[in-house]
Amino acid sequence: MQDKKSRHQAIRMIISSQHVESQNDLIIELEKAGISIGQATLSRDLKQLRVSKVRMPNGRSVYAFPRESQYATIPSREELNNTKWGLDFSGNIMVVHTPPGYANVVACEIDASRSKMILGSVAGDDTIIVVLAESADRDAAEAHIRKITRQIKQ
Repeated sequence: MQDKKSRHQAIRMIISSQHVESQNDLIIELEKAGISIGQATLSRDLKQLRVSKVRMPNGRSVYAFPRESQYATIPSREELNNTKWGLDFSGNIMVVHTPPGYANVVACEIDASRSKMILGSVAGDDTIIVVLAESADRDAAEAHIRKITRQIKQ
């Protein structure tokens, strides 16, 4: 059985990376990720994560997080992979650019990685400020962040 934190991270990644229309669809996707979950537990998790349904322009309703619902669309996996992700530095601060609505998910993954190079992150809608430790190597930190974003795009 997966712990709650891992389950919540998996739910965030799935909902943020694809169109999920029902709890049954989400349970199937979680099972693909190796997480077995019952409908009652999933309902509680969705409530705790403040996930809601939003109507897309094509009329379909999909799960979304509060920040994403203001856009009324969630990029498809193809759009996510084709969207330019960016990284810039200023001193010991890294700025990560994501597609709209993805910064929070990426920042959660950055913080969950517990890298000694990273002191913490702050996310907006499509931009993350990552504060690097004074001794952090920029190339190693960049490689670490790119690995995290590749995992989210898959």
